[in-house]
Amino acid sequence: MLDYRGLFCFLWKWKIGPNKIMSRLIVSVFFMLASFQKIAEIAHAHGALVLVDNSIMSPVLSQPLELGADIVMHSATKFIAGHSDVMAGVLAVKGERLFISIYNDLRLAKDLYFLQNAEGSGLAPFDCWICLRGIKTMALRVEKQQENAQKIAEFLSSHPKVKKVNYAGLPSHPGRSLHYSQAKGAGSVLSFLTGSIGLSKHITETTKYFTIAVSFGSVKSLISMPCFMSHASIPAAVREARGLTEDLVRISVGIEDVDDLISDLDNALRTGPV
Repeated sequence: MLDYRGLFCFLWKWKIGPNKIMSRLIVSVFFMLASFQKIAEIAHAHGALVLVDNSIMSPVLSQPLELGADIVMHSATKFIAGHSDVMAGVLAVKGERLFISIYNDLRLAKDLYFLQNAEGSGLAPFDCWICLRGIKTMALRVEKQQENAQKIAEFLSSHPKVKKVNYAGLPSHPGRSLHYSQAKGAGSVLSFLTGSIGLSKHITETTKYFTIAVSFGSVKSLISMPCFMSHASIPAAVREARGLTEDLVRISVGIEDVDDLISDLDNALRTGPV
């Protein structure tokens, strides 16, 4: 795992030869940050390729290739398609860059295409069409979702039953300056702590406008409890050691009327156990 509070990274050995470093500009549960440019600098100094999962930011808010990444990965299921109606992924590489010393004089894009073609993992035409359709409205959706998320984060941070809100758009976030130096916005996914597992479960189960699901990036708002859903397979002791507490709630904000979303969360908080 990556410690985003420092510059500790792990290396994977790729079958073709060179090492690579896997990174994210922002972590989707705690929303801790790292200086990506420093990570890329260290990686390239040691002959490693840098792969970035940019799904949570979308191409609208961040362009890791411009920050030094060699490969950028997107779950097109998320913001690119935007409607939770397709399963797809994208790998992007930078133009004409050659890896002469570590990549046997072959273009990275050419080798990635060969692997895709050899494995038969090309996306179906209809799924491609769904993604292309989504791209047309992606900027509009991301802007609205981010606007809603900012207002919800501000509401939650001022609520007496909420102990902490993790969202880079808040002035109180310790990595805010770093984040905005490498991204155009804070995105539409945030998490918060209540200090009570019972209250967090009540919120998750009581809200009407938030669908219980672990994904993000849809026009529909989603809510989840990572310890019981996306991170349930991680041993409790490991989760606890990494600060992942069971009262953590993560929400992916959609394009609904933000007043409805805030009212929904407020009702769940007010009616929950003290």
